Amino acid sequence: MKLLNKLYNLNRSLLSDDNHIALEYINSEIPLTIHKYKSGEKCFDWTIPKKWKVNRGTLKDSNGNIVIDCYNNILHLINYSTSFSGKILKNDLINYLHYDKDLPDAIPYRTSYYNDNWGFCLTYNQFQQLTDDVYYIDIDTEFEDDHLLIGEATIKGSSKQEVVLTSYYCHPNQINDGLSGVILLIELYNKLKTLNLKYTYKFFFWPETIGCLTALSNNLINPNCTEYALVATTVGKGDAHYKKTYLDNHSIDNIILELVGNKKKYQPTGSDERQLSSQSIRIPTGVLTTIPYEQFPEYHTSADDLNFVSMDTINNMVELYLKILLTYESYDKYKMLIGGGEPFLSKYNLYRSIGTPGNSKHEIIRNWILHYCDGTKNIKDISKLLDLPEQDIAEYILQYEKNQIIRKV
Repeated sequence: MKLLNKLYNLNRSLLSDDNHIALEYINSEIPLTIHKYKSGEKCFDWTIPKKWKVNRGTLKDSNGNIVIDCYNNILHLINYSTSFSGKILKNDLINYLHYDKDLPDAIPYRTSYYNDNWGFCLTYNQFQQLTDDVYYIDIDTEFEDDHLLIGEATIKGSSKQEVVLTSYYCHPNQINDGLSGVILLIELYNKLKTLNLKYTYKFFFWPETIGCLTALSNNLINPNCTEYALVATTVGKGDAHYKKTYLDNHSIDNIILELVGNKKKYQPTGSDERQLSSQSIRIPTGVLTTIPYEQFPEYHTSADDLNFVSMDTINNMVELYLKILLTYESYDKYKMLIGGGEPFLSKYNLYRSIGTPGNSKHEIIRNWILHYCDGTKNIKDISKLLDLPEQDIAEYILQYEKNQIIRKV
């Protein structure tokens, strides 16, 4: 909780001075390599923006009394708001104000990263108290060239295949959305670091979307050797939920769905799973959360605070992640040793000696198992595809291994 408090109070964004501090705090818990990428650098079709620096952000009434001050809560200012100073009529000011009637005491979180806009966010109760005809705006912000920061922590495994675990640190004054995932990954790293692991685990901390795209375009992540990815966010409140990979039946899907009852099919909306699953990348990426983003009223508001989340819930989710990763580690995948079509099973006394019409149940199962031994399936996957117990599949697998028809990969 101490680290959460430190991170919570920082003015974190896509690029900001406090991003450096945030990664220093994370680095004090786990060893990070910090990658830096300049403003203006192209990342596929995107461009890394400038750093947002806030000097002032106040709204005053007609008597000069401060009604809103972003120093009380940075959410009062649209993230990446441009500067504006001057007198404005209330009827015009309303177009630059954002509030949430359903949460009248909460400040909404609004962004304008890639468009020039200015504006304030306030509680609905504050909005109702705006009775003057005239108000005064004083927003002073700057945009400077700086660096987008990506923190990476790696635990080496025996295999070249990698597992990518991500969260984002860019949502200021919010806990469940973003920071809960950061804390989870830190705790998960510390539980995995002393184990003998098959896969190499890469933990990434970045600003949402542009951070993921920057990592991909600069080859911090290699899709060709990435086994799967999981996005950790909103893990601090409620029961576990899982959004499946775009493949729908990847090995990680099959393992998680035996442990998590709340599930959702993949859709190209949400967080960094979109970028990791996109057309030129195609990394199978799931999102393991508690209450998913956009499904709790406090989402993207000041009500997503330290009182909203539970450290017990975050710790429970750490244990769930750990169980899933280690379960995945325990399963081998299989690949055919014999190329050029299916193997000549008669040579191994694994085919009938007299040809007859049709196929027995045994033969159908046998052929399907060989069909799925392409290096992408494990025993659990095959058992689900054939709707058979894993033990039944294991017996065939053992037989094929003994005859050197297939091998573990």
